[in-house]
Amino acid sequence: MISYLRSTHYRPAIKQLDKLKSGSWVRSERPNDDEQEALTQLGIDYDLLVDALDPHEVPRVEHDDGWTYFITRLPDTDDDFNDYTTPIFFALGKEYIVTVSRDSLGRLWQPFIDNTQVSTAQRTKMFMLMLEAITRQYQTRVASINRQMRATTSDVRTLTSKDIITLTEYERKLNDYLDALQPTNTAVEKLLAGKLLPLYEDDRDLVEDVSIEFEQLIARCKSLLRTITNVRDSYRAVMDTRLNETIRLLTVITLAFTAPTMIAGLYGMNVEIPGEHLPYMFWIVVVFSLAISGALGYYFLRKK
Repeated sequence: MISYLRSTHYRPAIKQLDKLKSGSWVRSERPNDDEQEALTQLGIDYDLLVDALDPHEVPRVEHDDGWTYFITRLPDTDDDFNDYTTPIFFALGKEYIVTVSRDSLGRLWQPFIDNTQVSTAQRTKMFMLMLEAITRQYQTRVASINRQMRATTSDVRTLTSKDIITLTEYERKLNDYLDALQPTNTAVEKLLAGKLLPLYEDDRDLVEDVSIEFEQLIARCKSLLRTITNVRDSYRAVMDTRLNETIRLLTVITLAFTAPTMIAGLYGMNVEIPGEHLPYMFWIVVVFSLAISGALGYYFLRKK
């Protein structure tokens, strides 16, 4: 699907067009072969376009033949290949700004279209605002993970194996976010040099703000990953302590019943034993055995 959107200084609300005009935003999602051909006719490099549709493509920035290409990744989409991030492709030319994705991104772009008041002819500013929208997507997901982790790890003593599996899923997701955010931030920092994209003072401020937001996201993801590691280590320590306590208790029980077992074995032998014919001898042996067991158990438990 390809759609054309445009806004001007006099009409800053972004509206959809029936045909392409200079200064438009070309939005393409899940492009078929014919639509890919139409995009290349605008001057977009075909190889980079194909790369951008690869579900495992890594973020980067390139400049070729008057076009600046920027590939990054979005969080949490319904991609069949990757549950956590999906690539998105930006192409900034002299007349157009083009976005291409292999997934439908209505939940990203519709709020952006509804809330953004800027001319699409200001391609650099438009691009930076789009990156800000992407950072907000990440911030929402990371904040959600943080809330869920706090609920899960409120008390390490009550953690279960299911909770550890959930934390492992969060860890995988955060690592996937880092794999996208770190090269994206590196690409944004390259834009600050001004060699790949001409920047005015206002544009430079926007780029710096976006770079700071990416750095904050990276720091937050790393902090949550450290928290997961600490929780997992604490859980392991608690489990080891519980195991040691169980083994200690079982050992005490085994030792406590060793003496009574020996006495019962002696009286179970087919030989004469002094006092075995006395009245109530069975109960005497039972009480004596329980007394020895209690004494041994008390002694070992007290001595830990």
